[in-house]
Amino acid sequence: MSNYKNIFVIDDDPTNNLICRKMIEKTGFGENVTTYLNVQEAVDAWEEVQPEVVFLDINMPPSTGWDFLDQLKAKNIENDKVYMLSAEVTSEDRKKATQYDQVAGIIIKPLTPVKLEEIK
Repeated sequence: MSNYKNIFVIDDDPTNNLICRKMIEKTGFGENVTTYLNVQEAVDAWEEVQPEVVFLDINMPPSTGWDFLDQLKAKNIENDKVYMLSAEVTSEDRKKATQYDQVAGIIIKPLTPVKLEEIK
């Protein structure tokens, strides 16, 4: 049985989106995994899908994961299960993450079964 019904994976790298989706499905962490290549697509789909968990890349030129969180805040959308994804995490990223109530954690890529188990 899946832990979560709707999950968003937002990353400008299609390969990472595929890896994340397969990992989430394989482990049973989530039922419906929708991937997006940019911030705006995900924001536009939010109200229809209303994901319970979001895996969000930090750097997605020209936007960032922080831009996504700012747009959710501007629309008064709340979600307390946003996990920031990044190949490397700076101390500045960690500090910035504390400024957003929605950020439940930061995960260094790749997403693995062990990392999913830790956040269940």
